[in-house]
Amino acid sequence: MEIQWLGHACFSIKHKGYTVVIDPYNYKYTYGYPRLNLRADKVLVSHEHYGHNCREAVTLSGKPESQCPFTISAFSVDHNTVGGRMRGTSLVHILEADGLKLVHTGDIGTKPTGEQAGRMFGADVMMVCAGSCTALPAQEVWRLSEELMPKVIIPMHYRFKNYGTRRLEHIEALTDLFDSPELIHSYDTDTIRIDENTEPQIAILNYLG
Repeated sequence: MEIQWLGHACFSIKHKGYTVVIDPYNYKYTYGYPRLNLRADKVLVSHEHYGHNCREAVTLSGKPESQCPFTISAFSVDHNTVGGRMRGTSLVHILEADGLKLVHTGDIGTKPTGEQAGRMFGADVMMVCAGSCTALPAQEVWRLSEELMPKVIIPMHYRFKNYGTRRLEHIEALTDLFDSPELIHSYDTDTIRIDENTEPQIAILNYLG
């Protein structure tokens, strides 16, 4: 399974010739990022904010749903700590195929319930917001990862170089909280390949623009 970080909270996930894009952003509202022009077989959106819902940036292939190798489920969480009254809700997406489980947390802004945490627990990959601002602060994301025990953590939705609004934190706000620096793997590429033998890590993918 191949996971490519396309910037902000957007990923392309490929398996068995099928591509799912999640949370395509509108470049006009995501500081520094260029316009997206993607092709995929399916597009998923966590919530209707401009940094996550640019469906028109994705040209769909028209493949029938029956060809999708993933079992996809989702549940709604508050986008903030005040019952969603400020920013509404966001979906956590879970994609499963051939014994692998991927969790994209969207803009999760509150601690999941016990039932929700159970669905997220033990993921092979969990894509988490590292920049706080409109989602959980880094300290809470770290606590959540400690509780849910994902094998691979892929940070997203943070500020670096000339990308991302100044309201977002840098990735170190999250990575500095981990006690084992040997777990932090910085990649030269924007893509990671996942299988049952992938070692535990915090995978910092390199945005290539």
